[in-house]
Amino acid sequence: MSYRYNNGRNSRPRPAPPGPPVSQATPTLADYQELAKAFAELKTRFDEQGKVLQNTKSDLEIKNEALHRQSQDFKNLEAEMVFIRAAFEDAQQQLTAAGDQSWQDKYVRLQAEVDNLRKRWEQRFANESAEFRRRVLVDMLPLADHLDLALQHAPATDDAAVKNFVGNIDATRRAFLETLRRYGVERLDPIGEPFDPNRHEAIGHAPAAGLPAEHVAQVVQAGYAEGDRLLRPARVLVSTGGKLGG
Repeated sequence: MSYRYNNGRNSRPRPAPPGPPVSQATPTLADYQELAKAFAELKTRFDEQGKVLQNTKSDLEIKNEALHRQSQDFKNLEAEMVFIRAAFEDAQQQLTAAGDQSWQDKYVRLQAEVDNLRKRWEQRFANESAEFRRRVLVDMLPLADHLDLALQHAPATDDAAVKNFVGNIDATRRAFLETLRRYGVERLDPIGEPFDPNRHEAIGHAPAAGLPAEHVAQVVQAGYAEGDRLLRPARVLVSTGGKLGG
């Protein structure tokens, strides 16, 4: 079975990228300084992402203001329709009394056209709002990626200060994922699940003991979905069904 990679074409599977070495030695001052440096770089990324979200918030306020104006236009249109309907009903009664039925048909057609126009505008605004919401949510996902990477590269140590620091990062990550869930966004971490090209992006193969072929052996980057709509596929390595090292 072949898979679609980033370039959209079938290509030869790439081997699994080696994971970061985990030191088992006692952590030194240099190890702690390196971790502090990584935290400073991560904080810089957060600050930059915060600026992006602030700009996004401004765009959202502008969008909301435009939608409010459009909603007011709808109310004005509906008010005009009430007056038009009353005028036509009066004209209809007068013309019907005079024996002319053609105006009644014209009125019914005009009313149907106005109703269809209103429905099209309402659907258009609903689609635009949903697309704008999707873009905002997608722009927030790199924050979760940075937190995942920070935890993946955290050293294994018994040092209390380092463990407390890593714990704070983990708490921040869990709080951020909970915020996404409140907005209807679920994390896709399909390790061990059958490969689904509609929700997963295969970037290569990897052997996995005890895991059948065509199943997800490793999740390189988590995916996210909003209800039934996919925001970003999970980037995965697919099991070859072989044994590790075999």
